Amino acid sequence: MTTDRAGNRAGVTSAQAGSDEVSVPDTDGAAGDARVPAQRSPGKSPNPPVDAAAAAAGGAGAGPGGAAGPAERPAGGAGPTRRPGAGPVTVESQPLGLGRRVLAAGARVGTWPSRAVLWPRRPRRPSRRALLVGGCVALPVLALVGWVGVRGLLAYHELAQTRADLTRLEQRLLDGDVPPPAQLAAEVGRIDRRTHSARSLTGDPVWSAAGHLPVVGCPMRAAHAMVVAVDGMATGGLPAMAQAADALNPASLRSGMSIDLPALTRGSVPVDRSAVAAQRFRAALDAVPGCGWTGRKLGLTPARDTAMAQARRLTGAFASLKLAVQLAPPMLGGQGEPRRYLLIVQNPAESRANGGIIGGFGLLTAQNGKLSLDNIAGNGALPQLMANSPLRTDPMLPADLTARYGPYEPTRTWANANLTPDYPTAGRFYSGQYQAGTGVSVDGTISIDPTALSYLLGATKPAVMPDGRVITAGNLVKLVESDAYSLINGEGPRDQFFADVGKAVYQAVTAGGGNTAGLLEALGRSVSEGRLLVSSNHADEEEVLAATSLGGALPTGPGPFLAVLTQNSAASKLDYWTRRTVDYRWQPRPDGSGIATITVQVLNAAPDGLPDYVRYRLDLGGPGGNPDGQNEVWLSVYTGVGSQLLGSTLDGRPTTLTRDSEDGHPIASTFLSLDRGKPRTLVLQVWEPAGGPVLTVRQQPLVKPEQFTVEGLAVRRPWSLTASN
Repeated sequence: MTTDRAGNRAGVTSAQAGSDEVSVPDTDGAAGDARVPAQRSPGKSPNPPVDAAAAAAGGAGAGPGGAAGPAERPAGGAGPTRRPGAGPVTVESQPLGLGRRVLAAGARVGTWPSRAVLWPRRPRRPSRRALLVGGCVALPVLALVGWVGVRGLLAYHELAQTRADLTRLEQRLLDGDVPPPAQLAAEVGRIDRRTHSARSLTGDPVWSAAGHLPVVGCPMRAAHAMVVAVDGMATGGLPAMAQAADALNPASLRSGMSIDLPALTRGSVPVDRSAVAAQRFRAALDAVPGCGWTGRKLGLTPARDTAMAQARRLTGAFASLKLAVQLAPPMLGGQGEPRRYLLIVQNPAESRANGGIIGGFGLLTAQNGKLSLDNIAGNGALPQLMANSPLRTDPMLPADLTARYGPYEPTRTWANANLTPDYPTAGRFYSGQYQAGTGVSVDGTISIDPTALSYLLGATKPAVMPDGRVITAGNLVKLVESDAYSLINGEGPRDQFFADVGKAVYQAVTAGGGNTAGLLEALGRSVSEGRLLVSSNHADEEEVLAATSLGGALPTGPGPFLAVLTQNSAASKLDYWTRRTVDYRWQPRPDGSGIATITVQVLNAAPDGLPDYVRYRLDLGGPGGNPDGQNEVWLSVYTGVGSQLLGSTLDGRPTTLTRDSEDGHPIASTFLSLDRGKPRTLVLQVWEPAGGPVLTVRQQPLVKPEQFTVEGLAVRRPWSLTASN
């Protein structure tokens, strides 16, 4: 056999080149010229290249007498292989750079390789000098790791104890169990000492130096930054928070329906300081690096997320307290003059933008923090316009709202005053109608729905009706929004029933049952769901209220926005059975804008056999004219300021929608007939000029909250006191 200068046999080179023949060495080691046709499968590519030794070892098989047998290839054009059980093949060893020959795989020995090749020498042991140098390098590294590790564990222990202390203190404050001033100061001091110790443990020069190392440097810096943030909160924020908690102790802040206004005033300074400290804490945590995969594996990322969640709670809580100490004294008659508010109980069984039509009302009076509720009645007793009222000739409807709401006379018709989702506007309409009907001016309005009242009952005790019927948090909503229409016949008796329910709930809440912390939690939940709204007819107060969830103004800032409203348009009470889902899909565009696909599905889930009054359809002849329980709603979709509607379909077919606007928000609307059990689906394609980074969502307070999903953007609720809520 011949070899080229690279040590490859000519036959193998031929096989590698994809020729039809391969060289097969003879059995005695000579370079024979026996050539065997290479087998190919039809349509297959040439054989893949193989190295010389593998080709020689697997290219031929020995016959029974040691003669060379035909080469075999597997189907499909695989490289040459030997037949199982074939004898050895002599292969000439290839030259090595060291001038020795090696034993090729599966070949006879032509020339034995040297012992140095088959049995390599043992590796030389490192010299003493190398060991000394390695030790000099390793010892400082081990010392650094040990130092940082021990101090890190100590800091972790201090922070774990701090978190436990903070959690325990927070729970006591939420329960209204504010410790005595001396005990509260001692607890705050203990927390401060722990956080300061953790800061010292992670702030020494060795720890700082380790922060410049690769891989572990970022987590070291992040851990120290997080400890500094917690220590700053403990040092600069906790003392002020302790003072605020003492001044605003829920156990002494309320007595029945009286609020301690001087205590609110005393708490204004520590509340302001606490709000600033909470904001700084949050900003400091925002600056802590995440450190990617390393941070997650070491637990820094979840620790930072936990701290950030607490920072958001603190920021929101003290922003709310700041609002309370700013607005409560004047709005509760703290200057000696009584304040009067129209209290409106809304009924979402006939839905409106801010909940439902007015089902009952009363007059709430506040003077020096003491509250009283009078003239509780059903909507049948609502005052009508007096003969000399200007509203009889001039609706006094703002020009920008005339096109959308003018035909429904919201300034003259109680049931339509809250067709607008902007509660300051609805509050003005309510106040104007009350004054036009009674001659009494009010300082503002308060709207609440049965679900919010059930939250209050859950925090106090059940209400008892004059006939002994017990109303609980669990049965209130169904009773007044559905069952009352089948249990009670006639509008007069039904109005009296609603008035009795209102009085019973008021007495249960004001009787002193429950605790202030529970009531505050119930009120906070009601506000966050849009079920408790307040307006003021004093411009300075309304300016502050409007930007909060309690004031309920329609947001007008830039960016993607969504509000979906279904409002009853047939005077029925079928909206108790309305179910709604909303899906929002965001697709960003290179120019910074985006396309939103909004899918709204509305279902009338009403059962068969509902009372005539519930199925009432004004457009179908009143009671008895709607035997199948078909509902009719006005569906409206509000999008971001400056947005444009690109296309729309209803139940899969192109449709034309009515186009309006309010406070800069484009509105697409249509009237939908809803047969029982048959969902209707509206799909909109909307171009939004600004691409986020968040979607502001205004959700309507329904009997059953809608199912809502968003893809592609983070969600932000409007009027939030902090940017992330």
